[in-house]
Amino acid sequence: MNTHIFKLALVLVITLNLSCQNEGTLSEFKYADQPETVTCNLAYDDILKEALYAFESDIINKHDPKGQNKVKAYRAYLSNALLDRQDLPNIITAHTKAVFDVLKSKPGLFNGTTLNYNGDVAKCIGTNMKDVGLKTTFNQLIKVNSMSTKLFGAPLRTSTAYSRDTYLATYIALDLFYAKLNDVDFTTVNFEANEPKAQPIDFNKTPVKASTKTPIQTSQPKAKKVEHTELNN
Repeated sequence: MNTHIFKLALVLVITLNLSCQNEGTLSEFKYADQPETVTCNLAYDDILKEALYAFESDIINKHDPKGQNKVKAYRAYLSNALLDRQDLPNIITAHTKAVFDVLKSKPGLFNGTTLNYNGDVAKCIGTNMKDVGLKTTFNQLIKVNSMSTKLFGAPLRTSTAYSRDTYLATYIALDLFYAKLNDVDFTTVNFEANEPKAQPIDFNKTPVKASTKTPIQTSQPKAKKVEHTELNN
């Protein structure tokens, strides 16, 4: 009897070890010092945070390398992604690829080239999304089993809530970026070419000069002279 129990326990331990080995780990967290993003109480919330910041860095580098405007980069990326014409091989950097490798090792996170809408991460996003309208649409589409980037993309296209809502931004990163990487042939990707480049200084741009004008002096009201005789009365 004891031998049988021992064998079962041994099989369980081996199974758990193999499961852990199959899930990837990230060797470098470039954005660990950045503000927290989502709290889904999963074992890989830190990976989701890294994934969001890495995604934003890549799309800013692609769509607005000079201005570094996050909203502008999101708009440009969404415009292409919702039409399924995002140029992923010319966007993704080596660090983001490493993040993707860890994400795809998480059971139940993706369903092919989309986020698993019935998974724990999607449920967490649907529960915590801040924009009431988008939250209602997101959850209702999932409830009736009709969730798709095409249907949810219509209201998403006209919103900038992702600039304030890390849960919505995480949805965009996972469903419209990382999930689509499952279709990318990484042997054709030039990661070095996708790394951010130092932007040249525009010497023709007139620098803003500090004002040399003398500040306007405003007259101060004179204090009323108080007679000591008034104080004594």
